[in-house]
Amino acid sequence: MENNITLQQKNLEQIGARIPVPTFHRDSLNSGIVHIGVGGFHRAHQAYYTHKLQEEYPAKEWGICGMGLRNGDQKIHDILQKQDGLYTLIVKHPNGNIEPQIIGAIIDFKLATDNPAAAIEQLAHSDTKIVSLTITEGGYNFNPSTGAFDFSNPDIQHELKNPDDPKTVYGYLTAALKKRREAKLSPFTVMSCDNIQHNGDVARSMLLTFAKRLDPDLASWIEKEVRFPNSMVDRITPVTTPSDSTYLEGKFNVTDKWPVTCEPFIQWIIEDEFSNGRPEYEKVGVQFVPDVKP
Repeated sequence: MENNITLQQKNLEQIGARIPVPTFHRDSLNSGIVHIGVGGFHRAHQAYYTHKLQEEYPAKEWGICGMGLRNGDQKIHDILQKQDGLYTLIVKHPNGNIEPQIIGAIIDFKLATDNPAAAIEQLAHSDTKIVSLTITEGGYNFNPSTGAFDFSNPDIQHELKNPDDPKTVYGYLTAALKKRREAKLSPFTVMSCDNIQHNGDVARSMLLTFAKRLDPDLASWIEKEVRFPNSMVDRITPVTTPSDSTYLEGKFNVTDKWPVTCEPFIQWIIEDEFSNGRPEYEKVGVQFVPDVKP
């Protein structure tokens, strides 16, 4: 339709007459969180909580920089770049009520396949305090039957020979942690938000196995200094369909190339184990616990 408004920062005032939009100053945020694997779940869950925190308790150090490590991340990168990191979260209630809102927590996006060095710099930057992950079970690179790290993966073999040209999450994390250690910076926390049991323990075990093979000294430092909190995450987030974009255009005259839909229920329980500070998510309903297993 001719009078549709494109979802961009400059149009938020206009869109705000139709749909709730961010009220915090997005341009003053730093990327305290780098999130690897920006999909629907991250945008309906962690980015939503971060947005809610900024709305109610602004904290300029806790913006999110999205990061994609695969060629398949090109589409989300391109859309979020065009939309200034903004997207619509459409909450669908069981009684038929639909609540859309514009989420503003993602302030930047790095596509690592375009420029691995820039991605490593972002991770190694002193602003980055947490690197969070939704990379699916396959991204953790373990053998499903034995649980052992899969060194036969060609990308892993490439990284061990070429540590400055990473391909997987392990190559990027170790390259960035090496830079931080050399610069005498505190390490970031590695926070898995994937729906696998003991996700932090799995991330820690796999990263240390890789790092020990690559650089035993660095692995010792990671083992001592880096925290990997376990967490439990929950929110049903169906795959976005073209009808979700059509709904926004038809009802609100807003063009969003990749909105996200979800259920109203949301839960996040995290072990309070962080290397370098964390957002005060407990103020917006996240539970911090000493041990997530119970």
